[in-house]
Amino acid sequence: MRARSTLLAVLGLTLLGAALRFPTLDRQSFWLDELVTVSLLDHGLGDVLREVPRSEATPFVYYVVAWAWGSLFGLGEVGIRTLSALAGTATIPVAYGAGAVLVSRRAGLVAAALVAVNPFLVWYSQEARSYALLALLGAGTVLAFGHALRGSGRWLAGWAVISALAIATHYYALFLVGAEVVWLLVRVRPSRPVALASLIPAATLVAHVPLLLEQRDNGEAVTGSSLVVRIAGIPKNLVVGYSFPGEVPGSALAALLLLVGLALVVRLAPVERRGALVAGSLAAVVILVPVALALAGRDYLTARNTIVAVVPAAVCLGAGFATGRLGLAAAGALCVLSAAIALAPALDTSYGRTDWRGAAETLAAPDGPRAIVVTPYMSRTLWRPYLPALREPPPEGATVEEIASLGLATEGGYSSGKVEPPRVGTPRPVEGFRVVAVERKPTYTLVLYRAERPTFVPLETLSALALTDEQPGLLLQGP
Repeated sequence: MRARSTLLAVLGLTLLGAALRFPTLDRQSFWLDELVTVSLLDHGLGDVLREVPRSEATPFVYYVVAWAWGSLFGLGEVGIRTLSALAGTATIPVAYGAGAVLVSRRAGLVAAALVAVNPFLVWYSQEARSYALLALLGAGTVLAFGHALRGSGRWLAGWAVISALAIATHYYALFLVGAEVVWLLVRVRPSRPVALASLIPAATLVAHVPLLLEQRDNGEAVTGSSLVVRIAGIPKNLVVGYSFPGEVPGSALAALLLLVGLALVVRLAPVERRGALVAGSLAAVVILVPVALALAGRDYLTARNTIVAVVPAAVCLGAGFATGRLGLAAAGALCVLSAAIALAPALDTSYGRTDWRGAAETLAAPDGPRAIVVTPYMSRTLWRPYLPALREPPPEGATVEEIASLGLATEGGYSSGKVEPPRVGTPRPVEGFRVVAVERKPTYTLVLYRAERPTFVPLETLSALALTDEQPGLLLQGP
């Protein structure tokens, strides 16, 4: 394939990836973790650096970059999410380079196509968290690693720097970098330059040990679901993302197409097959080592942490798909399916993030003092981007004219089908109040109570109005 044609193909795939990421950045509300990010970044850089050890489970690089980005483009949904969208788009040409150096230009193009439309990568390219940047830096390590395997000292130095940045962005980068170190030590001669280069990411990791120990309990939320379910869900999520219409047949079809690509790897020429298997081994280590650690009791396993496995896996699959017409047809079918899945959350809010923005819009203008009873729990600080000036109620209760009991759909976005807001039968009565509205939207349910005059309501009474069994957030709004 000529260099000009290849360049145009990579450019076209990059534009396709950008079209899936940028135009719909504001279609979904910030969800809880993004609201944590925005709340954190809405301070001076010194405050951000002091708060990361207490509130986050990852190192500093993303927050420093995001703070600077937010200072320039704002902390709105589009402003702060464009950083992730840019990182996600940049991952596409890097994936091409990784595939080209490890296997062939043809394999690199297929890998870039898979990355451009991958629903998991698109999802995190539209989220104000560190995962898109992690995926880009992880892809960068694979690209530099491929050139270093060929004996390039300059790329070996670049690999060391990018690996250090990846580890300083997310601790899970260590599994990818560690696998690359092993391959480099085995394959590159003399090995002394590799050992010296490896000291840079190693020193970065050692420097982060105190931070890692301080944050070790901040990631416990990932263990709220069954480990078996999370292990089984990782390959599915990495390939087709979270929930989407027709999830079972769509996932089955994607798995079948995936098996075609893997089976075709055996048809590669020995040199290309070796490169494909090297890439595949990197992806396998990123997934299997955390699984083994989780089984041993160090459980921080969740699909998003393994996002750095996507690019090396795409290189391995791209090599198989690139062997001939059957593989290219299967790759084309997988790309079409993936693009459709990636668009699903933008087209149907029932497959999107928790709709805090939509819920806030219906509560935007209270006629008088209002109590809000919301599940899942949301603090006034985190809800500030959508509902500013909320207050905590006094311990004994509050005098209000309205009570808004609000339940948001939150459990469907992770391979559980559509999100479903709580169902309400007969609303619980409150002395002095009457029910004036019961609304069940696709993403939230609202029960609105109103009194003729300001009426005192004990805190226990407010808590009892929660629409689910979860501990609610209790907040005051209005004068």
